This record gives sequence, structure tokens and C-alpha cells, in this order.
Amino acid sequence: MNTTKTWLIAILVIGALPALSIYAWQTTPVFNEKAAVKAATSFLSEAPTYSWDGVEGSRRVLDSYKAQTPDAVWTVVIGFTCAHAGYGDRSDQMVATVVTDHVITITVEDGSVVEAVIDDEWDELRQTPVIHDDTTPAEAEELAMEFVMSSPTFSFDGVPGSIEVVDIVAAESYPVQYFITVAFECSHAGYGDRTGQALAQVITRHVMRVTVSDGRVLSAVIDGVWDEVNQREKVVSELLPPEMARDAAVAYVIERYGLSGLTAPVEWAEIHEGGQPPVLGYTKLIYAAGDWTVHVGHAVVARPVYEVEIEFSGEPAFNWNGTVDQSSTVTEQSTSLAPTQTDILGPEEARDIAVEYVKAGHPELTEHGSWEMENLTPEGLLGYSTLQYTSEGWTVKVSFPVVWKPVYSVEITVDADPVFQWTGSVEQDGSVTPETN
Repeated sequence: MNTTKTWLIAILVIGALPALSIYAWQTTPVFNEKAAVKAATSFLSEAPTYSWDGVEGSRRVLDSYKAQTPDAVWTVVIGFTCAHAGYGDRSDQMVATVVTDHVITITVEDGSVVEAVIDDEWDELRQTPVIHDDTTPAEAEELAMEFVMSSPTFSFDGVPGSIEVVDIVAAESYPVQYFITVAFECSHAGYGDRTGQALAQVITRHVMRVTVSDGRVLSAVIDGVWDEVNQREKVVSELLPPEMARDAAVAYVIERYGLSGLTAPVEWAEIHEGGQPPVLGYTKLIYAAGDWTVHVGHAVVARPVYEVEIEFSGEPAFNWNGTVDQSSTVTEQSTSLAPTQTDILGPEEARDIAVEYVKAGHPELTEHGSWEMENLTPEGLLGYSTLQYTSEGWTVKVSFPVVWKPVYSVEITVDADPVFQWTGSVEQDGSVTPETN
């Protein structure tokens, strides 16, 4: 080949490189959530723990989400069941023949599994126990405070100086998990970075529960509804775990029977009954915390209904039995408690209380008939509602934050001569505080 031909070929190849690069980029598959779940599920099916005694058909994807990085990194959480206790290949071990539920958290990066941890205790990739570093209470509190201050919700409109640590609880676990409750205020309703949203300009108090362990923040949930780590509404797992069934039953009992002097425990210890042989196909867990003992049993099926028994030895002592299904619906079967009525004041009741308050002080006002309601909440406004009621010359606006047991702001206008106007607030106990007369 002569020199002229050689140079010509070189020029053609170099000129084609950009086109080849663009083609390669265009044809590179995007690693999405579906592919990540498939990779994680395939890994689990061949992993030593599940391969040894995994119950066929017990695998279920509980959650999957992309890491907050520009890379294709996904976390997939899968629940599964084994016929024996323990992890890995247990061929040479003496293992308890007890049906055991597990949760594995798998990190998938560009199609490859880079981390897989079962029950936060066992490294399934390396087949070794997970080694943790202890975090001191002071370090945990500092981590939680730093997280809150840098979080999108507080960064957007947090009120300086409003952050306060309400409670710190250390779980009896290894590594130690700290549950830190932090309260703070924002100058608008809503969560996260709300740029571009229509927001109610109202001072809003939030409570964030931050879980810290091993020198890092594991989770952070605001007001029980917003996942601040992943910036989305709190995701309820596809499968309701027994711990949530326990908590739902305890909350139901406290609320339904007006046990205002009792609070649900934050941390529970899991205990085991000695001498009780396991029942194949049925799992029973026992949780204890102070005067509380809760038994949670369920058949080993895809979506179990939990049978819950609560024993409380404090004052007043009581027993309660019922079930909790996968939608967190609690059904009572028997109890030694007598029911009491627990009411939450609604916007219509706040309207009526305010109207009666005004009429008592101004008997000259005309009477009204039945009310017609109109929702005045702007479309896209988060965390705040305004309802307007009209009837025969009366107009009543009731505004309130979308929180548990809100305080209602009420504006009353009566089309009389002269026009009568009143503004005030109504508390949950029915008390009225006028702002103007």
C-alpha cells in the first residue's frame, strides 16, 4: 500500500470517529428501575442464603428508588422467607427449623450488584457479618442537626433559630440506632424545595424524626408523611411488616379508648418464648416495651393478615385482641376496655361554633338557613385549605393547615346595613378567640 492510500484511510477513520461515538452513545441502553429490579431479583435467586432454603414464591419487591446521584445507581429492597434461621450456606451448621422472614437491600450500579445486606446484619456479597462503627449520642445529635439545617425543606424557608431537639432515643441494638426527634418552623406550608409552587404563607411547625446509625443518617421523615432523604411522600411498603401492624394496633387502642395518659413506645425489644416449638407455615413474634407486651402472628403467605394480642400491665391494665390487614385496617375482636368517644373538631363544627359566638354578642344579626359550601383552596396549594360557606346573606370562610387537629381561622361577613365583619380562631376544644370586632 502506498503512502497516499495510507494517509487517505487514516483521514477517513479519524473523520468517522465522532459519528461512531455518537452512534455508540445513542445505542447504549439506559439502565432504568425495571432493569435494576430484574438484576436485584436475579442476584437474590442465586445468592447463598436464598439458594439454600428460600421458600419458593416468597420473594417480593418492597421498594426501589434511584440514588440522588447522576450515576445509574438504584437501591432495591426485597423481602423473602427461608425455612430455617441464619444466613448463607448453612450445610455444616446446626440451624433452627423455623420459618424466617428476611429483608435484603441491594444496590445496583449500571447493572452490577455492588452491595447486598440482609436484615442490616449479613453481607451477602462477602458472606460475612456486617461490621458497624458505634456512634456516640453527641455525634448522632450533631449529625441530625446538620441534616435538618441542610435539608431541602428547611433550606427553602426554615425560620432561623426555630430548630430544637425534642427527644433522643437509643435503641438496644448493635450497632446502636438513635431516633432523634427535631422540631422546626417554616414560613410556608409544604415540604422540600417548593420553588414554583403556589404556597400558603403561614408559619408551619414541623417535626422530623431522624434515624442515625453507623455515623450516617438512615432515614428522616417529616410529620410522618414526607421522606426527606428521598424527597417524596413517605412510601408504605407493598408488604406491611409485622412491626407496622403492631404499631397500628397500639395506636388504635390508645385513640379509640381515650387512653390519653399512655403513649406508644418508640422502641421495642423482640423476645422469644422458650420451649415453644415452631409451627411450620406460621410465624409469631413477641415485642416488649415497659408495661407493653404485643404478640403478632401470621401465616407465611404473600400478603398476611396479622393476628395481634396486646397485654398492658400498667394503669389501667387491659388485654386486647384483633387483626391488622395489609391496608393497616384494624379490626377488633375482643378487649377488656370500655370504649370512649374521641372527637376531632372539623371545619363545619368550627363554622357553627364561630357563628353562634357572633350571634350571642350581636343579637341584631339576621338568622341564616342551610349552608352551601365552596372550596376556595387554590389549585396546587399544598398543606393549607380554605372553605367558604354561604347562606342568606352570611359568608363564612374557614381556613386551616392540613395537620392533625388544626386550629381554624374563621372570617364572617353578614350582608346587613351596615355590613358586619368578624375574624377569629376556633381551637379543637371549641374555644373562640376573636381578632377583630
